[in-house]
Amino acid sequence: MNLSYRGIKYQANVPAVATVSGKVIGKYRGVELHAQVKQEQ
Repeated sequence: MNLSYRGIKYQANVPAVATVSGKVIGKYRGVELHAQVKQEQ
């Protein structure tokens, strides 16, 4: 992903982290929100 900050361009290096849905932490507009838990390898 190409990003720019104050005219300086750089590449974003975002690590991929495997997650699974955890317990329900609440509701927003009628939809349950689940905590994201890091998947064990």
